[in-house]
Amino acid sequence: MRAVARALLLLLSSQVVAHQPVMDMAPRWEGGYGIQTRVERFDSRTTTWLEGVYTLRPSTRVTFKLPYVDDELRNVIIGVPLKKYTNRGAFTSNWSVTPSVQFPTADEGEWDVGLSISYSASTPSSYKLYDLYVWNDRVGLDINVGIHPVHNNSTNSGLFAIWDVSMLASSDGDRVQTGPVLMFYWQNVMARLEYKALVYERDSNWSGGYFGFGIGAVF
Repeated sequence: MRAVARALLLLLSSQVVAHQPVMDMAPRWEGGYGIQTRVERFDSRTTTWLEGVYTLRPSTRVTFKLPYVDDELRNVIIGVPLKKYTNRGAFTSNWSVTPSVQFPTADEGEWDVGLSISYSASTPSSYKLYDLYVWNDRVGLDINVGIHPVHNNSTNSGLFAIWDVSMLASSDGDRVQTGPVLMFYWQNVMARLEYKALVYERDSNWSGGYFGFGIGAVF
């Protein structure tokens, strides 16, 4: 599916507000939709996410995120990514503003709001993303720089190799994590594997690295 390949070249950029389904590569086409699941392991805690996206039109999408932590479902998060695209030949970029609302769907749940502002740009061989987000008392910046070294037109399959830098400041402390991300795709199915080492932390009890794996599909 050529449309899927184009979507894979339009990465946006686990933090709650940063990173959008599916694999930050939500389908551009009107009426496109997708679903994914992600597992994150960090600081002795495992979080499983169920996430989805529906593209009303290329500039407007609706997403949901539902986390499962410590054997219980947590509050659902609804986001509305709003995008402005620029296309010049093989180069494409977009600015994105994503307001998000957390609904108190879990026991003792609370309302909350967040905002993400991001810019991404890509060519057939390269990719970059800058994503600044705010959620409650957390402020974060996610930077992705990568290459697209493998693509097979006949099977619409390939690989993105990305280096990720994630910075977070919050009332619980500050941290910086960095490491590699591999994103595989085959037709309309995508998988993401990442590891980030904790290279800086202040005023917190965080320890160890971050490991994440996800798989999703777009239609």
